[in-house]
Amino acid sequence: MIVARLAKQVMEHEEGMNHLWVRIELPRVGSITDVRLTVDLPEGVHRSPNLNGCPETDRGAILLGDSPEDHDVFLELYTEEAAACGRTELRIAVEYKDGETEVRAVQSISLELKAEDDTEDWPIDKEVVDRVKALQCRLQDRAAEPAREFVILPTIIRQRSGDFVDWEKKYRIDYCFNHR
Repeated sequence: MIVARLAKQVMEHEEGMNHLWVRIELPRVGSITDVRLTVDLPEGVHRSPNLNGCPETDRGAILLGDSPEDHDVFLELYTEEAAACGRTELRIAVEYKDGETEVRAVQSISLELKAEDDTEDWPIDKEVVDRVKALQCRLQDRAAEPAREFVILPTIIRQRSGDFVDWEKKYRIDYCFNHR
């Protein structure tokens, strides 16, 4: 149900950055509603709002809607100040309603925080990196599309007397028909 992968299994314990890809595969049967994703991070590790642009609650739950389709969610993880080095776990939970039943699934993924000197030789999950780049390109393309704007011009009303001005006598088509 939950497949989670990190771009790097190791992250710098101070001023480090990483990306998390969470794939949620929901059952195709039933009436699935109110799909939510929460990610519990270890102390010292933070995340920015999800890269997909899905709405989030003030408690950090990502709202995925009422769709039973599979979801890919991308998160940017970072450390600001020095966090404790060592192996830690991220807990990922998916909650949804299937009719009247509330379903909750939890998955843990391991992350190791190390000093900057120790993180250089760790492999990078190329598929996660490629998917994040593809998402960012799609979002940039959407942002670059010109927005359709409608400009409503007010009608111009001029006060006129019943008499035609000299230039109107020369150039108006309807002048000669009305005053013969």
